[in-house]
Amino acid sequence: MTPTLLLFALTGLLTLGVLTVLYVRAPVVGVGLLLTAGLWPAARSETVVHLGVSLTTQDLLVSCALAAAAVNLVRRPPRAQRALLLLGVILLLTAGSFLVGAAAFGLQAAGNDMRMPFLYVFGLALYGLTLPYTERLVHRLAAVWVAAACVETLRAVLWWMEHGIGSAIGQVMIDGLATESRALSAPEALLIAQGAVILLYATPLGAHRHLLAAPLLLTVVLLQHRTVWLVAAAMLAGWLLTGTGVEAITARGRRALRIGLTAAGLCLGVFAVSTGLLGRFGTGLTVSASDSGTLAWRATGWYELLGTLNGAVEWLTGRPFGSGFDRLVGGRVVGVSPHNYFLHLLLRIGLLGLLAFLALYATALAPALRRGADLTFRALGMLACGQLVFALTYQVHPEQGLVLGVLCALAVGVAPHAAQTGSAPPAAPRKIRPALPVPHS
Repeated sequence: MTPTLLLFALTGLLTLGVLTVLYVRAPVVGVGLLLTAGLWPAARSETVVHLGVSLTTQDLLVSCALAAAAVNLVRRPPRAQRALLLLGVILLLTAGSFLVGAAAFGLQAAGNDMRMPFLYVFGLALYGLTLPYTERLVHRLAAVWVAAACVETLRAVLWWMEHGIGSAIGQVMIDGLATESRALSAPEALLIAQGAVILLYATPLGAHRHLLAAPLLLTVVLLQHRTVWLVAAAMLAGWLLTGTGVEAITARGRRALRIGLTAAGLCLGVFAVSTGLLGRFGTGLTVSASDSGTLAWRATGWYELLGTLNGAVEWLTGRPFGSGFDRLVGGRVVGVSPHNYFLHLLLRIGLLGLLAFLALYATALAPALRRGADLTFRALGMLACGQLVFALTYQVHPEQGLVLGVLCALAVGVAPHAAQTGSAPPAAPRKIRPALPVPHS
């Protein structure tokens, strides 16, 4: 190795070490970097290091987060033992499938198949599970998530100013190439919807936070990802039933008011679209909402993919990474991902992995949806419920693993009161005996 290469190698190792320390000591900054890398296309696609396999900026950042999770596990073993065990089962099955796939199909093919939907998602869930939680940290993480949602909204607005709003089946020409006309992808639209729900729940983000939630939700509608519409509707329904509102009226009255206002808004939107008041924008929304070809295409592919599992072993542990997703749909061979995360889990880590995944969510959601849970807990529970709806037609993206990990930690490792205050509940006051009267001489 030449001195120049040695210098570059040492510089790279030093940078990775600094980033790992940053993830351990300043997790809010680390989460901000992960969100930026996950939503910045160049960080996901452009190779920065080639060590037998091509590594992107996101690969390196997630690797540092995994190293930080290992450090946190040694320094502060989490109390969420059940969640940690389930995550361990999933990661163990993932590692086994990867090793078999690397031997059969090559390191690059198996690594690309495993990287985003498995190693990143569950690795970042492990990182989120090991963070040292205080009230201040949870509120800062929520603020970072909302800031990322606002940045994504601004990106969408800039796209619309240049190319128009478009529709789910439309295309625009950019540099001579036909490109999808929607401004952002479904995972980016999901993050915006999650930011709006956090604003509806999180009181520390300001008294007028609800005013910012409205444009975020409008952006979700105009992005025209129907699955994200369903996710947003599910999370808003949860907020209507569990959120907080105007303190001047009773809880029952607040709930009725929210439901009434939401129903009125939906009716107004349907009336505006159906009567043509929105012009060409309403036409695009109508086309996106009425198109059923994509769902039929996906459902046919799901049925064909289930037929690729042969024997009890593959049903239990899945097919190895790198084996592909080739199936016959509409007379053509299709090799893209299944567009269903539950099926994706079944195909790669089998029924054992799928059951561990569902048990992990059940472990996290049961305390969050229980009566009496604090607002931060309930907000994360709504985000996790939205993830399950999203997984019906898309694969879960890495940043969503952070939500799962944080929720698991708050569900088991931190009591509801501690999630808000960063400390144990106050001890009961001691009973003080009254002083005995002093006898007079």
